[in-house]
Amino acid sequence: MLSTSTQRLEPPSLEKLYVRAPNHLGDGVMALPAIAALASAAGACRVAAPAWGEVLYRGTGAHWVPIRDRPERDEVAVLLAPSFRAAWQARGARLRVGLATDGRSLLLSRSVAPGRGHRRDDYASVAALVGVQVQAEPSFEVSGDERARWAHLPVHLGLNPVSVSGEPVQWPGFAALAAAVDGPVRVYCGPGEAEQACAMVPGAPLLDGLPLGELAGALQRCRVLVSNDSGVAHFAAACGVRVVVIHGSTTAARTGIAGAVPIEGPSLSCRPCYRKRCDLGVPCLVRIEVQRVLQELM
Repeated sequence: MLSTSTQRLEPPSLEKLYVRAPNHLGDGVMALPAIAALASAAGACRVAAPAWGEVLYRGTGAHWVPIRDRPERDEVAVLLAPSFRAAWQARGARLRVGLATDGRSLLLSRSVAPGRGHRRDDYASVAALVGVQVQAEPSFEVSGDERARWAHLPVHLGLNPVSVSGEPVQWPGFAALAAAVDGPVRVYCGPGEAEQACAMVPGAPLLDGLPLGELAGALQRCRVLVSNDSGVAHFAAACGVRVVVIHGSTTAARTGIAGAVPIEGPSLSCRPCYRKRCDLGVPCLVRIEVQRVLQELM
């Protein structure tokens, strides 16, 4: 393994570049600046990502391919996904760079250890392994058609209560918040989350399972989105929406959103843990009062 901390590495030719995007939407949004910079520096760039990547990365100059696609032998593989599987799938590429995580260092030609700062900085560090500098914040351009299709939707307070990361990320005060505000409220959730969202905010109109482009258009009608630390929050901010993010098991210093208002849980010895299960009754979230969130909305 070569390490940027101990050896000076010459930038490789980027005539053909393969980028493996992260698996989750929030990480995918945080990787947007790195992917755009890599595509701009390459002669041709393919980005392998989940289905949402076809929309998310449409403005980067990279050509989206399904996540199952592997790099070709003459491509440089930049692995922003930190898993062993991503490195194993890319083992045939002439050069493989990425984070030294998940026991995959021996599969990488060049690697860098994850830092203690923001996750966006990790993606920038990986891009630097092939001589590409990353400066920008995540940004997504919503099309005129996407805006027009949701012009009928009233301007509203958006709530995003559900997270695939589970209870340690899901603030229990969304229903009380919805009851305390004046004006229209809409609840956003992903595919298969409708039942849980209805239970968390009973009676509120639901926008569920929207494809990414449709979600971008609907979010334009939000005066503010109040969300857990999730992919929807990251995407909304990239679309230019004002976002308030409630952090329980996570922290804004590591996964926060540029321009968003973070509401952090109390200082606890176990926080942040980034776990999907809490045996302590999620004290980091239950101690965040509705009034505190209302004050930020004011």
